[in-house]
Parts: sequence; structure tokens; C-alpha cells
Amino acid sequence: MKKYRNVGKWYEKIKFQKLLTLSMVSMVSIIFILFGLVVTWLAEQRIRQNVKQNMSIVVEQFNVYLENYIANIYDGFKAFESDQSIINLQLAAQDERYLSYTASNYLYIKKLFTQFIDANSASVSHVYLNFNDGRAATQAYKQDMLKINYSYDVWKEAFPESKYYWVNTDYCRELVPDPEVGVVLFHLYGDMDSKQNGIILIAIKDAFFERILDVAALDKDACISLITDYGVMNFGDDAAAKMVEGRADELAALAENGAGIQSQVMDGYYFLYKNMNITDWKLVYSVKETSISNAHYILREMMVTTAIVILAGAILLSLLSKAVSRSLSELTKTVEAEDVLDHEIKVHSYAEINTLSSSLEQMRQRLNHLLWQIEREQETKRRTELALMQEQINPHFLYNTLYSIMSLCEMKQTEKASQMLEAMSTFYRIGLNEGRHIITVREELKHVKNYLFIQHFRYADLFDYTIDCEPEILNCRIPKMSLQPLVENAIYHGIKKKHGFGNICILGGTYDGEIAYLEVHDDGPGFSKDRLEAIQNYLNKEIADRQETSERLSFGMKNVDARIKFAFGEKAGIEIYSVSEDTCVRIRFPMRELEAEVPKKNQ
Repeated sequence: MKKYRNVGKWYEKIKFQKLLTLSMVSMVSIIFILFGLVVTWLAEQRIRQNVKQNMSIVVEQFNVYLENYIANIYDGFKAFESDQSIINLQLAAQDERYLSYTASNYLYIKKLFTQFIDANSASVSHVYLNFNDGRAATQAYKQDMLKINYSYDVWKEAFPESKYYWVNTDYCRELVPDPEVGVVLFHLYGDMDSKQNGIILIAIKDAFFERILDVAALDKDACISLITDYGVMNFGDDAAAKMVEGRADELAALAENGAGIQSQVMDGYYFLYKNMNITDWKLVYSVKETSISNAHYILREMMVTTAIVILAGAILLSLLSKAVSRSLSELTKTVEAEDVLDHEIKVHSYAEINTLSSSLEQMRQRLNHLLWQIEREQETKRRTELALMQEQINPHFLYNTLYSIMSLCEMKQTEKASQMLEAMSTFYRIGLNEGRHIITVREELKHVKNYLFIQHFRYADLFDYTIDCEPEILNCRIPKMSLQPLVENAIYHGIKKKHGFGNICILGGTYDGEIAYLEVHDDGPGFSKDRLEAIQNYLNKEIADRQETSERLSFGMKNVDARIKFAFGEKAGIEIYSVSEDTCVRIRFPMRELEAEVPKKNQ
């Protein structure tokens, strides 16, 4: 037993890194030796012998697929030209004797075109006919009409020969701006002076070529290209495509002069090319030489050898992972526990896992310490905010109020003096409120009502006020002295700047019974657009600069906004809107009752 204990202690003390490195070095060495020998001898010999044969098969398959579709399209085009209804429609464009057959010809041709598109739906998107610049015109399509800019003179100037044209639309995009069309087959009839001129055109889908010539499944470094008289169409790797475009004329000449599939190695690329019969296009398959010759096809001998090595490595790694998984599972279970901060994190295993366990324990202790500090800081912050709000009760307001009461007493208006004194005492009693930070909306409205009563007595000829609040929010909780700074702003920065009699209105209500609001309105001159934007930006800042904090208006609202967000979260706070004769400052807060705070002694 002692021997096994010693082995267990050594097993726990040895670094997992050393054990894993020793095992991986042995395994990787075996893999590389076997893999290098087998790949070098088998892959390089056998695959290089089959490169041309395999690529030739691929090119021939692409050619057969493409030629079959193109042959069907070409045969259909030839059938259109010999159809009597199309001939009649062509004659009707210049001879009125054929007009009586026009309607029936149109119906028949439309049906003929539609049947052709249905039969070739994988490749054809539109069939277009136009004689004598629109006197006889029709088209068939599956979804949207063909976008085409047709004028016989313009088309004849671009394509002067009387032949069947196979043109990729990137060459004539201004004539066929339809992005879904990749190639057009058309024949121009007549000449500039002939009354019997026109065009029959078949539009081939761009997606058809992408689907037919998709070479990515074979090799991501390969590209299939179609070299036409009007440019190169590429499908596949961009680097291979650039190689084809750079040698397009040379490859086209080689394909034209040769028969069947030919091959060439140039600039580190294999090129296999073939001349297509109907269209006279050149089909080119290009791929990096290294992409084909570096064991791209895994032979049976390589697979067997590699599978044996991988199996041996998998068994070894499985044994190692099981040795570690038990300790990691235990550590994970400890860390994921809901009360992880309340219990010590300690696991005995390899040196790395022991170090990780110790680090997690140190982190847990630091987190607990940080949480304690945050609680202390939050309490300090709340006390600081209370002190700041106490400073908002302007000493001048107290002095002016007492002076007004003294004047009333001298004029022997004792009843009004008593009312003023009662309002002032209630105002300061709610403001101090035995250290409580949160009060009900009812108490807050009573507090601001006393403030307005005193100010209205002093400025009776300057403004009047109203308070209207929905009953369902009166018991909601709100930080105290939230309204008084806003009302003070409304008087000093709204009503007094009006230079006339004004009104202040306090409204309260709820949005859908979830969010409550309190609004302070005044009919002063309002704010300029720049001033309003500056205040809104200031409210959205976390920390204000000295210049902004020196402005009493912004500071008062910023103070209220910060305390609302502190109590209810970032979705609550102050919003401000201003137009001429209507400035509104709105407090948004959730409709819920917070737990009442316990007054602190000696505060």
C-alpha cells in the first residue's frame, strides 16, 4: 500500500505538461516517420501517373454536360426560325396583309416559347422576339420580364455579321442589363436599310453555368473557364482564373489547332482545354500543380497506416484525459456551485490543476473583498448624494421666505404668515425626513406643493400652478426631492425669462400600469435647439466637466437623473423636451414599492 501511495504522490506532483509532451512526442514521431515514408513513395508515384487521366475525365464530363444543354438550346432556336407562325409575324411587321393573323400568331408563339422554357428550365430564363423595332414583339419568361435595351441599329453596329452569336452578357451589359442572364444566343435578321429586320434571342441563366461548372467540390484551387470571342467566364478559384485570363489568347489558339482534350503545364498550373463544337468556345480546366501532386487523393495503403497510428494515439490520449478528467470534473463542480463564494475552492491533482485551484481560491477571496468594498462605496455614494441634495435647498430661499413671513407679521396678516410658516416647516420636514432617501409619490407631491405655495406667495403676479396626479401612482416610491429642483428650474429658467405671466403644471400618471411618470411643464420661452441638445448630451454622460456642472439648470437635472437611475436602474431617469411655450421635464420610474429604509442614528 505504501508503494502505491508513493506512486500516487508522484502522480499528483508530476507536471501534466511533461507527461503529455513525452507521450505526444512519441506519437507524433511515429506518425511523421510512417506518414512521410508512405506518402513520399506511394502518393507522389501513383497520383502523378493518373493526373492527366483524371483531369481529362473531369473536362470531358463538364464538356458533355454543357454540350448537351447547348445543343438543346441551339436546336430549339433553329426550330423557332423555321416555324411558320414566327415567319408570319415577321412578315406582318412590314406587310398589312398579314395583320389578320397577328393575334393567333402571338398566342401560338407565346405558347411555343413557354413550352421551350419549360423543357429547358434548368438553363433558359427568357425567349425574346422583336421585328421592325417593336412592330412585332413578344417574349416568354418564368418570373420577371427580360431587361433588354433593344434597338436594331445599336445591336447591328455592335454585332455586324449575319451569324448566330453566343455572347456572355458581361461584354454587352449595357444592352442586356439583366443580372440574372449570363449568356445570350441571338440572330439578327436584315440590315440597316431593310424593312424586314429584327432579332430572336434566348437568354441563358447565369446560375446555370455556376451550377454546371461548379468545380469547388473537386478542388478548391481549381477553376473552370469558358474562353469566348467576347471575354472569359470563370467559375472557381480566383488565382487560377487570373492565370487563364492572362493566357486566354494562347490557350484559345492551342485549343483551336488541336483535337480532343489537350494539356499543358505553365507557371506551376495544369491546363486542360478543349474546343466546343456548337459555340466555338474553349473549355479550360486549370489547377495548381502542387494541389494535385501532394497526396490529394488518399490511397488505401496510406489510409490503413494512418488509421493504425491515429488509433494508437487516440488510445494514449484517452488514457491521459481520463487521468485528468476526474480532477477537472471535481473542480468544475465546485466552481459551478451557487454558493461558490461562500466555500473554499481546493482540489488535489497535478501541479497545474493545483495551481489553477489555488488561483480560483484567490480570485474568490478577491471577489468577496470587492463585493464588500462595493457595498461600502454604494453606502458612501448614497450619503454623498443626500448631502448634495441638502445643498440644493438654497439658503436664499430660506432667507426670502422668513423675510416674507416677517413682512406679513408687520402688516398684521397673521393668518397668511401662519400659512407660510406651516408650508415652510412642512417643506423642510419632508426634505430632512429623518435620513430616509426614498419616499412615496404622495409625500413628494406634498413637498413640492409646499415649495410652490411659498414661491407663489412671493411671485403671485408672475405665475400660477396646478398639480394633477393619477391615484394609482401615489403610493409608488421615488427618491425624495426629485421634483423640487425641476420646479425651481421651471421658475428661474422658464417663467422668469418669459417676462410675463406664466403657468407651471405638474402631471403624474402611468404607462400600461408598469412605468410611472412625473412631468413638470412650464410655458416659458423654452430652449434653443443647440441648448436642448447640450443638456440631453450632458444627462447621458456619466461624469460631467467643470464648465457644465457650474450651470445650475443642468446640474439639478443631472443630480435627479443620477439618483433615479441609482434607485431603479438605467432604464429609468429624466427626459427633456422643449418647444416654444412648452418645456417638459419627465421623470420615468417603475411602479413598484421599494422596501422602506431604516433611519440611521447620529446621521
